[in-house]
Amino acid sequence: MDPETRSAGTAPGGNSGDSWSPPAAETVLVRVPADPDYLAVIRSASAHVGTKLGCTLSEVADLRLAVDEACGLLLRNTVRDRSDRGEPPADGEGDLECRFVLDKAALRVVLSLRARDASRPDAAEFGWTILAALVDDVIWRDDGPTVRVELVKRRPAGR
Repeated sequence: MDPETRSAGTAPGGNSGDSWSPPAAETVLVRVPADPDYLAVIRSASAHVGTKLGCTLSEVADLRLAVDEACGLLLRNTVRDRSDRGEPPADGEGDLECRFVLDKAALRVVLSLRARDASRPDAAEFGWTILAALVDDVIWRDDGPTVRVELVKRRPAGR
């Protein structure tokens, strides 16, 4: 079970009588049209989030690059519903959503997009190789009409 979906009184093992509560997580949500022209907004947000975490300049640059590459893979490997047919998207339907989840252990970046069809990137593809080198985990999920790319960067001990 994902810690974000656990209720505050439920321990990881399911002992609801314990006083355990999940670590506090901050969430930053950025939603832009699924258009490469708007990726600069998400890159900028990733730099601000990295700075807030106390990342070094090099780590901030790596985070920006990883988020940008993940957005590019998502846009290149999906076929979106209405915009591909020249129709205006319904409210929020054509948006690329970027959710930054910060907790004490890691930064999780979840990019999601509604798509009619998606193809998983080849693990040998240059973009996927870049992502794998920049973050600790890269996960591609095709959840029905929504395609997600999740990036996980664990925080070094002591930060």
